[in-house]
Amino acid sequence: MCRADRFLANNKVIRVNSIPSPETVRSDRISAIELESGPAIRTAAEAMAGRGRDALKANAGSVIAAADAKSLCETFGIGAIEDLMALLVETARLRARPPISGFFVGAVGLEAVSGDLILGGNLEFPGTHLGFSVHGEGFVATRAFSRGTGVEAIALRGAFPCGHCRQYLSEFAVGPALRLIDPRGNLLQLGDLYPSPFGPDALFEAAAAGDRISFPQIALSADVPGELAELLLYEGRHAHAPYSRSPGAVVLMLKGGVPVSGASVESVAFNPTMPPLQAALIDLLAHGFDYSDIETAALATAVGGPVDYSRATAELLSVVAPDVPLSVYAWRQI
Repeated sequence: MCRADRFLANNKVIRVNSIPSPETVRSDRISAIELESGPAIRTAAEAMAGRGRDALKANAGSVIAAADAKSLCETFGIGAIEDLMALLVETARLRARPPISGFFVGAVGLEAVSGDLILGGNLEFPGTHLGFSVHGEGFVATRAFSRGTGVEAIALRGAFPCGHCRQYLSEFAVGPALRLIDPRGNLLQLGDLYPSPFGPDALFEAAAAGDRISFPQIALSADVPGELAELLLYEGRHAHAPYSRSPGAVVLMLKGGVPVSGASVESVAFNPTMPPLQAALIDLLAHGFDYSDIETAALATAVGGPVDYSRATAELLSVVAPDVPLSVYAWRQI
């Protein structure tokens, strides 16, 4: 059955007995919930999102547990998790740090398997080049990677992912089947926007997966302090670097001796690669900390290798935390 009957009158298309599209129905439903309960939903959700040291122990920063998301839906009469995600994009924007553009992007990811929601935003770094920026979608996908999983759906505000993000998102396990949602009611798959991606299989590699130990034999020299060595080795082993075989790992030690870490996530297209410092900064902000909380930084990289993160890490760190010392360690074995 057609959604609408049409006829031509005075060179204009006239619609008769129009049946609203699913997108229109969804958009109207989200708008109605927003009008009635939007601020209350976001206040409750923000209180549920992990923050601080306790959340850091479980790597649960800016994560709303599946059970809490279900509770929100039941409390506010939200019938679909996709609708809740669309309503929480404004909450996710609180993680954004765009001092250059002033354009705040929020993104909400639905984690595969767990059903947890991940909140994220875009990051910009004045004083260095734009290539260091992190897009909102990249924030969410990298958070999921650091938690050993991936996302199966992402909610955004207004615009769909740029080409850079479409490439990055396409390289994770869900790939073209990733669902995209926006508050206007649009719901489609990444494959609809990016039908012919240049994927990892083009270079005979597997999709990025945070639960995979890619470098089990990686080692550091004996002069690296014990706890720091353990953290760097963990990130190095889990880094996704199949193209350069040059994994990167960063550990940021915060005030009070709290560590935050990150691993590099390489793109088959190279440029959308997520460097280890940006990955660590994502986790830093996701847990409610700020750049001013960083006391020391350590990088493990393939010094002199095909990809050496020493210079890039030093440059970006000098902008976000100019007084923080950086220690650079070379992998002894990869």
